[in-house]
Amino acid sequence: MILSIVLKYIIVSLVICLLYSLVIFSTLIIKRIYKKNFKNSYLFQFWSLIFFIIIYKIYPSNIFFLEINNLWNLKNILLILICIIPTSFIAYIGKRYNESDVFKIENFLNGASMEIPQRLLVQNLFVVLGVNDVIYGQITLSIFLNALIWVQFIIVQEVIGGKKIITSKIIYEITASFWFSIWIGIIYVNTGNIIVTMIIHGLQRVCTFWIRKRFIIKDYMK
Repeated sequence: MILSIVLKYIIVSLVICLLYSLVIFSTLIIKRIYKKNFKNSYLFQFWSLIFFIIIYKIYPSNIFFLEINNLWNLKNILLILICIIPTSFIAYIGKRYNESDVFKIENFLNGASMEIPQRLLVQNLFVVLGVNDVIYGQITLSIFLNALIWVQFIIVQEVIGGKKIITSKIIYEITASFWFSIWIGIIYVNTGNIIVTMIIHGLQRVCTFWIRKRFIIKDYMK
């Protein structure tokens, strides 16, 4: 069983690698055509959506993403607070946002759109692959592995960028990512609605910015 889980985890990792490759390839093509500065902010989300549509066409009965039941109840509201507030404080302490940042609607949209690769594609892909046993309470293996795999790619990006892996910044970033992924993964399972998780992810960006503006926290990076 463990070997099967590891193999499926590798398969999902390869899918994410393929997505990154498609982003690089399509960016090069677009730049060659338009010959102007091009920001590929949403190409990763775009290719993730394409992959999701393909998977959904093949396995429609295994995937729920626009359910309307159980959207807003006290339990989910508490989960949202548990998800957003600690993540925002950890992200702020880790200095993911510069002091000179000015909040823009794009910050909200970037956070919201990342739910396409993270929950809509990858968490559902683990479910489709049958990696969805309950670990503890409402935490399933698909939720846990989804949180773990994005931590993995944060570290991979640091390595590719030639940066030191073990820094206080990266520790805060992977802690925030893992915490957020676990709780929003539970919310996604409870609601079955990707729009809800997109709103929550966008609000997390808003909350982090608000905390930075309202509180003075000692610089832990020095």
